[in-house]
Amino acid sequence: MKGLPYNLNVPLKLARDKLKAASPANIAQKKRVGWDKESSQFFCPFLSQVYRISYPSGEIHGEKEEEIDPHLKILFLHYLTSPGSSLHGQWITFKELPGGMLYSTPFYYRAILPLIRTFTPHLDSLILAGSSLGGERTKIGHASIILYPFPLVPVCLSLWAGDEEVPSGGTILFDASVPEHLSTEDCAVLAEYLVRRLKLALSLKE
Repeated sequence: MKGLPYNLNVPLKLARDKLKAASPANIAQKKRVGWDKESSQFFCPFLSQVYRISYPSGEIHGEKEEEIDPHLKILFLHYLTSPGSSLHGQWITFKELPGGMLYSTPFYYRAILPLIRTFTPHLDSLILAGSSLGGERTKIGHASIILYPFPLVPVCLSLWAGDEEVPSGGTILFDASVPEHLSTEDCAVLAEYLVRRLKLALSLKE
């Protein structure tokens, strides 16, 4: 962790300590991730890849052994050690998350607006980019994709085309169970990350 900003060092250490104190078998059962006792590793699907999380150290490795964003490391550890074990099957907005109303404006400008600006000129590009990340098309708005950053954290990114009277718009939805898996701050970080990944996927397709 040496070299990370102090504000990331602290939550990362806390998250690793929490993982160390947890039961690997319970985590695997609750969070729908693989667990290999021999190698002492969890195998957690994330978008179109599977990441390895070592236990008890909390070290995280991608399929390509790439450097992993510290924010993403924290999300993995928070997901694994959270109490949730199921989905509710109902979509909610960021505003409906605990404390979400207070941070809805920053969330709009950091996640939703970049989504709108990037993909509303060509709505099908959202489907193209999302599919390359293992997403599933769904019928919300004029174009929408469900991504699975974690097995129990589906995220729906939806857009609708504007006209002469109504501007184009978009939204990012979470399953109503998400507070049992990630904090509201985690959801904001995750949404921003997903939009960046979609933009990158689109640039690779062009």
